[in-house]
Amino acid sequence: MANIFPPNTNKRFYGIAALVALAAAFVLGGIYYVNFSIPEYEPVQPVRFSHKLHAGDLKMSCTACHSAAQRSSRAGIPDTKSCLGCHQHILPDSPLIAPLREAADPQYPGYTGEPVRWVMVNRLSGHAYFNHMAHLNRGIGCTSCHGDVAGMERIRAPRDARMQWCLDCHRNPAPHLRPLEETASSRYSAADYLRTHSIRDGEGKSIQTPLQLGNFLKRQWKIQPKTDCTACHH
Repeated sequence: MANIFPPNTNKRFYGIAALVALAAAFVLGGIYYVNFSIPEYEPVQPVRFSHKLHAGDLKMSCTACHSAAQRSSRAGIPDTKSCLGCHQHILPDSPLIAPLREAADPQYPGYTGEPVRWVMVNRLSGHAYFNHMAHLNRGIGCTSCHGDVAGMERIRAPRDARMQWCLDCHRNPAPHLRPLEETASSRYSAADYLRTHSIRDGEGKSIQTPLQLGNFLKRQWKIQPKTDCTACHH
């Protein structure tokens, strides 16, 4: 009896099924990508450290505590002794800093020597890479990625921190660029900076607007961010 179906029917069936599955994966992936949002993450820390007080009211620069950011891929968290370097003179007996003294002050009655277990807020996926030093040393300020830290009582992760967010900046970095001495400022304003500084471009023309300043800095530092996969995925 002759075969009803041709010999390659099975191959055709599996090939069509694979194509349908692949198309469905693309469609679902696209829907997920467009609608995906990172939930706001604002963990409670073991020490009630107020960024609003330190970076906002006291106008401390970000690198006063995160000193590694300008010389390392990681910003780092200050060790407890660094915190006590200030607080041995400022409110040393405040109950808010008791966990610091318990960790690092042998003269403190409750001294344990156990380090403070800070909770990491900004954590990249294992397959992604971000270099703090490369960004700060070319004029990208801390607030471009971390948001209005000076207004945060407790630090939180940015909601829009996904690949498209990074690519948008890499494709158009000029609006985010600052003079290098301003990268660690949590209250930088390009308009305010231009009111107090006279800057001229290579042709001697006065720079008047924040966008002109950004484009000038981009040319000055020859900034050409990569947008291919290897920029962040090694």
